[in-house]
Amino acid sequence: MPERYRAILGAVNPTKREGLVLLAAGCLPFAAGAVIPREGTDLIPACPFRSLTGLPCPLCGGTRAFAWAARGDSGFLDYNGFWVFFALALLVAGVFVLVTRVRVLDAPVRTPLRAVLFLGALGAAGWAWALAERATIAPPG
Repeated sequence: MPERYRAILGAVNPTKREGLVLLAAGCLPFAAGAVIPREGTDLIPACPFRSLTGLPCPLCGGTRAFAWAARGDSGFLDYNGFWVFFALALLVAGVFVLVTRVRVLDAPVRTPLRAVLFLGALGAAGWAWALAERATIAPPG
């Protein structure tokens, strides 16, 4: 990272920085979804995990879910809507941090083990949604 950006980020209060990062992380997928067609895009290569195993990966359907959600269409639930809900949680957490000045990321990522477990739990939840949506772990309703 260039020194001038490091100086700017260093001058920002760590709590405010966390809130702004959470807001940005929650907004970016919706912004990307707004420019991607609902049916997806050829700019993103096919999922290598799905190509090898035939099963969806934890992120499968996320791009299309955001493309639908960014347009206000509940059709995002037919794709990997878990990530849409996660992005909304990031937005809420960002506002919470900025308003209350209470940091929320410290506890789940304080140690490398906690960070791995936290990210693993997120991946497992996204994968469970993708598998259930494609009826690979839950029978069709």
